[in-house]
Amino acid sequence: MSILLKNVHLLDRPEDERSDVKVDGGRIAAICAAGEGAADGWEADEVLDCSSKTLMPGLINCHTHAYMSLMRNYADDVPFETWLFDRITPIEDSLTADDAYWGNLLSIMEMIRTGTTTFVDMQMFPRMAVQACADSGMRALISRGLVGQSRSDEAAKRRLDEAFDEMEYGKTIGALCDFALGPHAIYTCGEDLLSYVSDLAAEKGMRVNIHLAETEHEFRSCIAEHGLTPTAYLEKLGLLDRDILLAHCVYLADEDYALLARPNVHVVTNPASNLKLANGFAPVHRMLKEGLQVAIGTDSAASNNALNLFTEMRLLTMGQKGVTKDALALTAEETLEIATANGARAIGRDDLGRVEEGRTADLVLIDENAPTMRPLYNRKAALAYSASGYEVSDVLIEGEFVYRDGEYTTIDAERVLFETEKIAERYR
Repeated sequence: MSILLKNVHLLDRPEDERSDVKVDGGRIAAICAAGEGAADGWEADEVLDCSSKTLMPGLINCHTHAYMSLMRNYADDVPFETWLFDRITPIEDSLTADDAYWGNLLSIMEMIRTGTTTFVDMQMFPRMAVQACADSGMRALISRGLVGQSRSDEAAKRRLDEAFDEMEYGKTIGALCDFALGPHAIYTCGEDLLSYVSDLAAEKGMRVNIHLAETEHEFRSCIAEHGLTPTAYLEKLGLLDRDILLAHCVYLADEDYALLARPNVHVVTNPASNLKLANGFAPVHRMLKEGLQVAIGTDSAASNNALNLFTEMRLLTMGQKGVTKDALALTAEETLEIATANGARAIGRDDLGRVEEGRTADLVLIDENAPTMRPLYNRKAALAYSASGYEVSDVLIEGEFVYRDGEYTTIDAERVLFETEKIAERYR
């Protein structure tokens, strides 16, 4: 289906200029000044008047665990180790695959509602995230979480088999999913397993998705055990030579920045989760100055407790200003770039992240009449500082509406809420 978005504001055009954008075949077919499309004889199956709308690229959440929305507001106000090992892990161990499916859909509902069109997931229930994406029309980069000491561990081999099975399953059901290898962390994966993942990634041309340097304890333990920082440890194992997403990177030594400053390495900052679990605030301002590639994620709803990239962007940019005591440490424009184009590069999808002719039509329409958007002096500032995410009126993924005029078009929201509430009753 072709769609013509008329009289819309674009972020990279002058504030007073309007455009017409034609979407066809899942891509942005053409962009012109408002009215010129009609003069050129543009036709579309559907024409929308977007006079009170801003069009922006879909946001890309580069780190989460979507099934964990089932644990939102369940394990709060406790130290990180207590949160993870005493509260979250026991629930994870009792969840079923069916539970995980509904948890994934609940997360997808929240992400779509607040303008996210792609997410990067590390999960432990094979096929459930992929199935939820296929059923909802959501886009994702999926990785099966891997743990174990060596490549010969039965548990590690089983998880790798599940990861590759999931890739084939995604193809058969037409999910908008790509796949990465997902070693959980340096403290849950032994050196042999991490080396093997590095070799597999090179052999199969796959990305790697891993947590790194999230806590001070992890940072100091790695130095004590290996004589290396977590970053230098990954470099030793060859993982920094791969296309890799490094979630968190709160704790970096001075010498780590040079190791991370390469185009295939993407740091994913998760401000709310890191602050809530008292792990600190990643030095994003310095990362950018040192030439690192930086994207943004929410982490899970169990630790955030939201999957809303608008609030994450606000926290990121204001936090960097506060930490550095520099009002120019991170601008609204840079923050939006981190949440869109940088995220697209991190997942190897340069067809996403910008509103330009020829790119894939993962698009978000913002209601400019929302009170948080007025007065509208500067759209980028409004989106980075003022917006809550609930100004989103419409969302397209690959040129198809998944959210239209405030309603889901692919998800039975009432059913998802009913099913997740049934699951929550078991844990009350």
